[in-house]
Amino acid sequence: MNSQPGPKRFIAGAVCPRCGAQDRVRIFSIGGATHRDCVACGFSDVLEEAPADALPQGRLDGPRKPAPSKAQPLLFHPPKAKRKKPDGA
Repeated sequence: MNSQPGPKRFIAGAVCPRCGAQDRVRIFSIGGATHRDCVACGFSDVLEEAPADALPQGRLDGPRKPAPSKAQPLLFHPPKAKRKKPDGA
């Protein structure tokens, strides 16, 4: 195994879990393990690998329920009221 750290890359938009600084987190690998660190506060940890079959949960994942239907017919031209014919005509 290679114990030398690979290239350290900054992760755009990443937020440090300790100090909350954005765009200060780097990621790199040592010996096949993925590490991250923060250049602002010195935080460092090892990221655990997720199983290949596990997908991250998104806001649209999970059971989907159909939207309640409140459909009503549209009337573009309301019907005219029928006039009664005069009896004498």
